[in-house]
Amino acid sequence: MYNIYNELNKITDYIEEHILDQITTKELASLIGLNENVLKNVFGCVTGISITEYIRLRRLSCSVTDILNGESITSVSYKYLYNSPSSYNRAFKKFEGLTPRDLKKNHKELKLFNKIQFKESIKNYNVNYKIYKNKELNLYSVSKKIDYNNRTKEIPDFWKEVKLKYPEFMNHKRYGFLDKNSEELTYYCMLEKKFNHSKKINIKKCNYFAIKTTSFEALDIIDNINKGLREYIHSLNYKLVNMPRIEIYNNDYVEILIPIT
Repeated sequence: MYNIYNELNKITDYIEEHILDQITTKELASLIGLNENVLKNVFGCVTGISITEYIRLRRLSCSVTDILNGESITSVSYKYLYNSPSSYNRAFKKFEGLTPRDLKKNHKELKLFNKIQFKESIKNYNVNYKIYKNKELNLYSVSKKIDYNNRTKEIPDFWKEVKLKYPEFMNHKRYGFLDKNSEELTYYCMLEKKFNHSKKINIKKCNYFAIKTTSFEALDIIDNINKGLREYIHSLNYKLVNMPRIEIYNNDYVEILIPIT
């Protein structure tokens, strides 16, 4: 049975594979056996943007990684098929709100236009994120063994215990992560300052992909981590590093740090 969502996924897969090549809507339409105008109309109706605009936004998103990795603005501009570095600069500033030159000096939130995965309903493919370079954490922790299959209950329960026992956790930025490297899973609740019965823990320097969620619910945090692992990092051409995924709990949002290289 013909499924339009499966066919549109073939289109976005093809675009990812050929992101550095000239791509026409005509060749995309022939890929799934549609008339070019029909494809344009269907894609626009489902996503709210044109195919050419989608390709442009995906290229700009991918180019951020190359700039942060030290490639020159000139080489990146031609790599992503811009006519000149100045035209790339203008497009980049409009997309990110800063120039490629300022990118390395600025730790403001960046924009990712994520690769679209077509389903019955498409969730937001505009994602705000940050990249932290060589971030090292020296923290003080208490920990508890956790049953992975019951983690959505045991982790929130542990946070409640910690907050009751250690008042410092009520008024300061809080950190957490689930350690899967040992035979038994351990969850750590952490602060930047020493507190009673705490143990110092060092998380060595690493690059992180960081996203925010305003929900403090365990299921939502896990869902955001999974999206980062499954979609966002892949969309930016980063690779995962086998290090802890850090949760940072602020007053009104949670920041999730996923290790990358």
